[in-house]
Amino acid sequence: MDIFITGASGYIGSALTRTLVARGHRVRGLARSTAAAAVVRANGAEPVLGSLTDLDVLAAAAAAGDGVAHTGATTTPDRPAVDAAAVTAMLDQLTGGAFVTTTGAPRARSSRVPVVETDTAEIAGPLAWLADAEARVLGAEGVRGAVVRPPMVYGDGAGPVAGLVRQARADGIARYVGTGENVWSMVHVRDLALGYALLLESTASGVFHAAETDPVPVVTLTTAVGAAAGVPVRSWDLAEALATHGGMAGYLAADAALDGGRLRALGWEPVFGMAVGGVTGALGNPAQGYAT
Repeated sequence: MDIFITGASGYIGSALTRTLVARGHRVRGLARSTAAAAVVRANGAEPVLGSLTDLDVLAAAAAAGDGVAHTGATTTPDRPAVDAAAVTAMLDQLTGGAFVTTTGAPRARSSRVPVVETDTAEIAGPLAWLADAEARVLGAEGVRGAVVRPPMVYGDGAGPVAGLVRQARADGIARYVGTGENVWSMVHVRDLALGYALLLESTASGVFHAAETDPVPVVTLTTAVGAAAGVPVRSWDLAEALATHGGMAGYLAADAALDGGRLRALGWEPVFGMAVGGVTGALGNPAQGYAT
């Protein structure tokens, strides 16, 4: 297949590029700078110079291939509008191909027991736009649309978990909300990349959770983060968390347990995560790049 990837020089996009190239596919990756283009080349793909706001570039790149994996995102407040315009430009030119996009665990109902893809929640606040983002892809005509909802992603010394370690070092402490008994699903970035690849290669459509079998209690995760950062671990109440992190703090106290059965039915297994002992194993192993 000929696959175009947005965010190709990023954390998930790089892992996906390497996975697709290893599986024999031609990959073209969006790169917004010469440095990003160098990363794309090093991963074995062909750079397509441009950004998520270059709609003509996106449309042409999508039209030239068999499928699109949308892993790119901006970090500016206009992210929902940028994403909508970019995805629409690509979908309009992708006739009969596959379009795999990325949303997130907040689309699923908060539960301590892993939930299936149809068990969604109405979300409000800064992430409410994810519902429209999913509907845009799943409702596109003439396109096989798939949505990946990754949980907390870890592995290779980077990703959101690395951000937790950096924050703990900067603060001199690692914190969880309340008792920390709420649980989060996890996925290694290389396992996540394999999930995208299987979706692109299959005839599957719809929503898919890419999650390891056993969610991790947040207190366990935070304890491992604290050990990796070399700082103590403490609890704080929700009011303190809200004062520091604003509305996003609510997610720190929520459960995000996902059932990955639909993806497993395609033959997916989280082998890389199992090999390193899950997120706590990765955090505790200096060779994984998290620990001091």
